[in-house]
Amino acid sequence: MATMQHARRHDRWSLDLARPDALEPVIARIDPSTDLGARYDGTLQRLLDVDLEPLLDGFRVKPGAQPWIGEHIGKWLDAAALVVEATGDARLQAKLDLAVRELVATQEPDGYLGTYVPAQRFGWYPDAEWDAWVHKYCLIGLLSYHRVTGDPDALAAARRVGDLLVATFGGPDGRDIIPTGWHQGMASTSVIGPLVWLYRATGDGRYAGLVREIVDAWDRPGGPRVLSTLLDTGRVSEVGNGKAYEMLSNILGLAELALVDSDPRYLEAATRAWQDVVDHHLYLTGTASFGEHFHQPGELPDSASVHMGETCVTVTWLQLTRRLFLATGDARYADEVERTLLNHLSGAQTPDGSAWCYYSPLAGRRDYGSGISCCISSGPRGMALASDSVFARTPDGSELVVSLYQSADAEIELGGRPVHVALRTTLPDAHGATLAFDLDGEAEFAVRLRRPSWATGDIAAGGADDDGWIVVAPRRYSRGDELRIDIGAGIRVVSGDGWNAGRVALAWGPLVLSYVAEGEEPAVFDVLEQPPAAVSRHEALPWSVANALAPRGRRRAAVLPFARSGVSSATSRVWIAAAAPEIELSVFHGAEELRGSGDLAKGSIADYDPWSFASSEDDSPRRDAWFGLRSARPVTFRRVSFAHGRSMVHGGWFDASEGAPRIEALLTPDAEWTEIARIAAYPATDAAHDAGIAAGERFDVLLDEPVTAWGVRVAGTASFGDYPGPRRFATCALLCAYAD
Repeated sequence: MATMQHARRHDRWSLDLARPDALEPVIARIDPSTDLGARYDGTLQRLLDVDLEPLLDGFRVKPGAQPWIGEHIGKWLDAAALVVEATGDARLQAKLDLAVRELVATQEPDGYLGTYVPAQRFGWYPDAEWDAWVHKYCLIGLLSYHRVTGDPDALAAARRVGDLLVATFGGPDGRDIIPTGWHQGMASTSVIGPLVWLYRATGDGRYAGLVREIVDAWDRPGGPRVLSTLLDTGRVSEVGNGKAYEMLSNILGLAELALVDSDPRYLEAATRAWQDVVDHHLYLTGTASFGEHFHQPGELPDSASVHMGETCVTVTWLQLTRRLFLATGDARYADEVERTLLNHLSGAQTPDGSAWCYYSPLAGRRDYGSGISCCISSGPRGMALASDSVFARTPDGSELVVSLYQSADAEIELGGRPVHVALRTTLPDAHGATLAFDLDGEAEFAVRLRRPSWATGDIAAGGADDDGWIVVAPRRYSRGDELRIDIGAGIRVVSGDGWNAGRVALAWGPLVLSYVAEGEEPAVFDVLEQPPAAVSRHEALPWSVANALAPRGRRRAAVLPFARSGVSSATSRVWIAAAAPEIELSVFHGAEELRGSGDLAKGSIADYDPWSFASSEDDSPRRDAWFGLRSARPVTFRRVSFAHGRSMVHGGWFDASEGAPRIEALLTPDAEWTEIARIAAYPATDAAHDAGIAAGERFDVLLDEPVTAWGVRVAGTASFGDYPGPRRFATCALLCAYAD
């Protein structure tokens, strides 16, 4: 294990805080033999493998290859600094030092550290609308590096950036920052977070002053009204245009501002936003938003076709949750750190750390990549936080806090002495954990152990319950002393409500489980046949899901932790039906699925599950969306069943204002699609209104006479909901045909 240089983070930023944190994070080395530890080590290797040249080219030769190319080097620097601080890896340290020197060498005399030409800076220009956003990430990278190393050149470069931002946007004559960035200015105004860091690193009040001016600017015409909306309504779906990544970045900035400004509104707004996400927008695996936006409260579609679980959102959600945990010491934040780290963030990463997903659906397939994208750059920043999510301590060192049950070691000053703390556990595979102490002499301190909501049994002998914690009273510890912790982890059935009413999910301890289809045929996920007697997170769990696919019998599906279920190309799903329905097999059973746009592997219309749906959009002048099935041989049918997928704030239904959706048949393999009927019972929808059509609502159409065809499809005009514009789409949960 590498020697840890610093037991706590932020030691170098000694500015007195208006609202000191309740807890200090402690760096730990997670056991690399564990799943999380292996992923952390994979993150280190990923950072070593990244080619920095494409990330720096846009700073050297302007303009860069893409408008936001400049964000990637800052994200890499931040992740690398965190990992170097935790591991002391000399290879990564050398690469980090070089990257900072190369970046700082591109800074212009006025402090500009972006990728745009002089005529297109800090404004709204074609392909040049992310300048403040890029400077935000450069500040984050430089300040993370300075915090870890104390390097004065990095801090000087960050100050020059801050001075430029003050000169550009500060004071009564400053430029309005709102029109300089996307999403009603939320992209550009998210610079407030690192500006608070810069104030903490320097004590220069101009930077904090600019942050307050930017917060006030949110209420200008066209602004996102972040603070005022959260204080008025507490609803993230009503902030700006609902763009989740940029909005959470601003809310994280408010939580940072609360450290240095005693105004209670900042922390209140951040905590209200956090609670709203937990109550109305959080997926079971610990991510939020679909289509990269917050929509109506309770809308939680989970297929790949709706682009849910953006990794940038997952990471920023984790950062916000950790910030609030340190600020308050509240166990509910630690619960959500665990949920996100072990489930959605891990599920977005391949186990070896080499690739990341942009989106990680709960139903469908995951697409991993290792190129340059915002999410692939963000992922390592999130996983790097695992090292200081196991332990924390009170600022005076009188109490050790254990908030994540993972085998790990740390050097921590407790009771005035350096103490080696070793947490050993096989959770969630088996019961219990041991907390061992090694030190010279004796030290007196208390121990606070998180009581997970999934735990069974007593957490520790002699401890007292305290609002999500078990507190072991202060006592004197010496070398060899141990605390034995009994934490049972068993199977849990999670009953869905709201969007997931009528469905269930499984979990084992903190791990959300996922059903993984075996074989080549489309999967029909149904219900558990029997509960397991034992479980391993490393292999397929010893039970299966009943799948009534064909008259010849049942086909089985493996059950894996969500974090591991997406590595293969198989379809997987978290939520399944609560009871086994009688499945009437379509004459197109096993047929090829088609739609007007996209990849139907991301949401099925032929798996007999009304909760699984696909989307189709079309930007052609006709704006037709369609869903079809094509057989390898002609089949005869007289009844067609279509089920609506989901209505969302930005569309999802057929616009029937000029005619009900059409049922069409492929009468010969090479023919054009031919209309054979209309869904006459379809509601009187239009492009903006769904007329109350219900999720999964089914429409059966009986044809005048049997039709023999190679395919069947439903087609019609798509809708746009509350967002008129070129993007229109429809959804389909089910398309079947029957002989009767």
